[in-house]
Amino acid sequence: MNKITKHPLRITADALLGAFALNGFDMYDNGEYPELELSDVNVRIFDDPSAVMAPVLLQDGEYSLRTQLLPFALTKMRENGSLKAVAAGKVFDGSDEKYPARLKLEGVVTGDMDLYDVRVLWTKIARSAFGAGCGAVLEAVRDAAVRDDLANWGASAMKDSTLTETVSFRIKVDCPDGSSFTLGHTGTMTWMGRALLGTKAPLAMAVSIAIAEISAVRFGLNDRKELFDNSQKFLSRFEDPSAGISGSFEDLCRDYLRAMGYSEGFGPKIYPDGIYKKMNMIQESWDLNNVGVLLKEPLGTGTGLPTVLTPAIEQIISEKWAAGEKSAKAFEISHIFIPQKGGAPVEKLALSFAAYGDDVDQASFTKEVGDFLTKIGNNNHFFIPNTQAIAYKFGECRLLLDEKMSYLGGNFGGMSEKAEANFGIGTHAYMANLELKPLKDKAAEEYGYIAPELR
Repeated sequence: MNKITKHPLRITADALLGAFALNGFDMYDNGEYPELELSDVNVRIFDDPSAVMAPVLLQDGEYSLRTQLLPFALTKMRENGSLKAVAAGKVFDGSDEKYPARLKLEGVVTGDMDLYDVRVLWTKIARSAFGAGCGAVLEAVRDAAVRDDLANWGASAMKDSTLTETVSFRIKVDCPDGSSFTLGHTGTMTWMGRALLGTKAPLAMAVSIAIAEISAVRFGLNDRKELFDNSQKFLSRFEDPSAGISGSFEDLCRDYLRAMGYSEGFGPKIYPDGIYKKMNMIQESWDLNNVGVLLKEPLGTGTGLPTVLTPAIEQIISEKWAAGEKSAKAFEISHIFIPQKGGAPVEKLALSFAAYGDDVDQASFTKEVGDFLTKIGNNNHFFIPNTQAIAYKFGECRLLLDEKMSYLGGNFGGMSEKAEANFGIGTHAYMANLELKPLKDKAAEEYGYIAPELR
């Protein structure tokens, strides 16, 4: 069996999501909710010190990438009246030019409880996520109607405590070896947060957890930026055959690719000027897909949101070649943004994967694409040649169709020789670019199909 790796960010996120699930939390989002929001909507759910981020504005200024998960997720949580719920996804910090995307978990806890109950809950979550012997304490970030350090309080004092204003706490996890780290922040929800959730519970608290920072501590890294090393030398350290916790279609795709020997990589989430030319895509004013959704400062002129994941996967592959890897398999799942003439861009969740090596050619990669589609439930798929896609080597591009000859939102083939030269890839590589929703809908259709003779 091939060595199955799991990205350290996913290991940490899954450990926490599993702990939340064991402690009665419902899961929302998992990355599929919109990452764009109206820029004039600034909803403060609680006093979260980690939420102070520079906005990433689109060029017209009307929309920006989200800096929080909860403002949108709360309205979904409200529909089902959840008292414990958590959302997972990316937020963006415009002050971080190279790594603006940050993976976060944000959630809510509401009910007839007090601060002692909350502390016990976080101790249970810490033990479930990080092992027996771990504990959690709450440390007030600022003075309020509680003492500065709840860790020094007795149980009876916490039972009698009440909150008369919004207050935020640092969740500190103490480990059996004597070390400790900050898991995240929690605090009483503002009136706006309560209104979005629709709760009248005596206590309503929100939580925010930054996954990268915890991962860096957990795996002994000096900085969160080390997590974005796409080399196999780094990723092979994290052998882990466990499946994703959420059970989402996105995790299904991720898990099957991991089982096929692909490692998850993280390419650029903000594209620099000229990257479409670098990958040999057309650059004409009418071709909106290859122009991108341009941004305002502070990330620099000419930068934009990705319309395809092709440049990102080519960047990941180029880093692997530069690291001396003679063969490589990599994938990424992320949002793309399709420009519209008027209105907000259309967001889609996309997948790209790529491979090179002595045993990789057009036939073998075509088989891998077919095997992957079958595993995720797309049995009725067909490939037809396309000679118009210049991002691919001439004659090697294939479009993905279903049995009705309808386009399934995907293509694959050998990379353009110009793109390989521009990215410094010294061998012929192959890539696939797929939109997840058409594949998910097709899988559901095939699963629910009943043959006419059985109806």
